[in-house]
Amino acid sequence: MRCQKARRYSSLAMDDRLSPALQEKLAAHLQSCSSCREWQEEQSWLQRLVAASPALEPGPGLQAAVTARVASASARGGLLAFPAVFVSPALLRAAALLVFVFSALFGLFLGARLESGVPANGTAALSQALNLDAFADLPGDSFGAVYERLLQGEIR
Repeated sequence: MRCQKARRYSSLAMDDRLSPALQEKLAAHLQSCSSCREWQEEQSWLQRLVAASPALEPGPGLQAAVTARVASASARGGLLAFPAVFVSPALLRAAALLVFVFSALFGLFLGARLESGVPANGTAALSQALNLDAFADLPGDSFGAVYERLLQGEIR
């Protein structure tokens, strides 16, 4: 069993949605794979932590406090306000040219190393590289699927 499948099965097992036959296969994999065993322990710890923590409710003045801090930072010029002496048009053009050249070289380097089985579009390639599809086939309310949506920023 591959680790990716074992982690999916582990997530289903945490939600009591894994058949006994698959539980046996998962147990056999976990005995031989310390990485998946550690991952399962971490996920179990997270599940217990989430279950034990009370729901957080924002206080009544939270929005006013955040708005005031944003306005204060905007009035000061923000966090990245540089004196005009350091930002000249020639320096900005040179920096943009360097970024473009390094990006092109890096793209050529990566393009030469890609295999033919890699997805054609950039979004699919990024998803594959970051392993975002690891829990794609899990039920929507399982712990692994919720954890994936949390990582992708769908849940706040």
